[in-house]
Amino acid sequence: MTAASSSPAAGLRVRIGGWTGACLLVIVAVFVAYPLLQLIAQTFGGDGEGDFLKIYREAFTSSIAMSSVWGTVWLTLITLLFGVPLAVLLAWITSSTDAPLARTLALLPTLSLALSPLVGAIGWMVLLAPRVGMLNLALRATFGLDVDEGPLNAFSLPVIVMLMTFYLVPYVYGPAYAAFSQVDASLQEAAKVCGAGGKWTLFTVTLPILRPSILAGTLIGGVMCASMFAIPLILASGTGLHVIPTQIYYYINQEGRTGPAMAMASLLSAVTLAAMLLYFRVLGRGRFVTISGKGARRVLVPLRAWRWPAGLLVMVFLFVSLVVPLAALLYLSLVGFWSGNVFSQALDFEQYRKLVDFPNAMLGLYNSTWLAAAGAGIALALGFIISYRRLRQAYPVDRLIAFIASLPLGVPSIVLGLAALAGFTGGFLPLYGTALILVVAYAVHMLPIAMRSSDAGLLQVSPELEEAGLVCGDSRTGVAARVLLPALRRPLLTAWGLSFILLFRDISTSILLFTPDSVPSSVALLSIFDQGWMTGAAAYSIVVTVISAAVVALIIKSADVAEAG
Repeated sequence: MTAASSSPAAGLRVRIGGWTGACLLVIVAVFVAYPLLQLIAQTFGGDGEGDFLKIYREAFTSSIAMSSVWGTVWLTLITLLFGVPLAVLLAWITSSTDAPLARTLALLPTLSLALSPLVGAIGWMVLLAPRVGMLNLALRATFGLDVDEGPLNAFSLPVIVMLMTFYLVPYVYGPAYAAFSQVDASLQEAAKVCGAGGKWTLFTVTLPILRPSILAGTLIGGVMCASMFAIPLILASGTGLHVIPTQIYYYINQEGRTGPAMAMASLLSAVTLAAMLLYFRVLGRGRFVTISGKGARRVLVPLRAWRWPAGLLVMVFLFVSLVVPLAALLYLSLVGFWSGNVFSQALDFEQYRKLVDFPNAMLGLYNSTWLAAAGAGIALALGFIISYRRLRQAYPVDRLIAFIASLPLGVPSIVLGLAALAGFTGGFLPLYGTALILVVAYAVHMLPIAMRSSDAGLLQVSPELEEAGLVCGDSRTGVAARVLLPALRRPLLTAWGLSFILLFRDISTSILLFTPDSVPSSVALLSIFDQGWMTGAAAYSIVVTVISAAVVALIIKSADVAEAG
């Protein structure tokens, strides 16, 4: 061993993996860890508003603040109570039964994600507004109800829970479906040989085996529920329901009190980060339990008389969660005003033409397109490099980099926005007031998704392919460009597409960071809605949804071409 190789500098290079490792560590430290630490520091009195106890007293002694804490807990628990069993039931029907078209219907429960929570909330308000809601008018006319309002009410707790359930189901359905699909049929057959019936086998063999996957999906869904901003913002007025995300927004935008907002954000982040740590612990213990060998035979459960009702349940879920609100918005956007008579109004595209002249409508679409594309692209590039180093090179520093980069997975979107506000207002990197702060916040938000997609792709590519390229004299960069990236086009394209859609419709992060020049489409939609132009809000909702659907179709087509090539 030479003196040079044993020097402290050489040892440091080995631990961090050269300049690439050092740069990655600086990037995640500055753009991920620093804003979160600044949020915590300012909560403890670093923003000049006083000491730690004063800030927390301001945040949690008011009745509305405490109501928002308990409202968040209540809404999350009741949504999980309804959503988790429904998601598991749908996953079981589509993966393990002989329901008609079960495999064709397998994708349907995830399609509710195509509708943003803000658009969904506006759609159901159009349907269930107490006086002029389309569905309420139809029900009163059909059953001859001599009342001016109802019988249903969009601004009620049952409707809020219903919408929250629609958005929870895909988060639990995905892991549950994958786990059901990989259960070793020999375990179920062994239970039947021992005399257990179908129901007994399901509840004593299959579901206990799937518990880690279901619990993991439940934890992810719970974080989503606790972080939900758009649905309570639109529908909770008048219900007495307050939640932490909307209370943070009111503290910042209506009262200008950053201290209490940061205190509530810290509490919410602590709970969601604890849930995410538990999620990773559950995955670490149970991720391999349900995997069967390649030769395992799957046995479908015969539903007999329940075959068609089970298949119908899956289609009804898609119809109610996606088709019904979209159809209401589309119709309202084409009639110009709602008279209550479906057949007496002419259809035209006048509302769409008026959007061109509405302030910020077109600017919002333009901004969201390039901001989402940039944020998703940066997140994907960083996520791929971090995953590649951790899985292929495994320098000691890579685990730390991956841990820091994973933190946003457990931080609610509105808290990420508040952290960016705390970290990049003044200081050594004053990004607030520019569009760059949105790009940074978006990239940080999507970084965990990019990492996990890269992980999944890299684990499917044998390292021997890269070793062969290195033996032939190519560099690691050349091998990654000529071997890995072509092999990973499908998962990487899918990750970019998912990130783009989530960012294009984002409101929780954007609502705290936008400027008049960087207003995104979600904020433009909220502005149209707040001004009472409901037909314009309906038209804009359709435009946003069509753009998202077009991106999905383009990504699917590109991924298919990449796989065929």
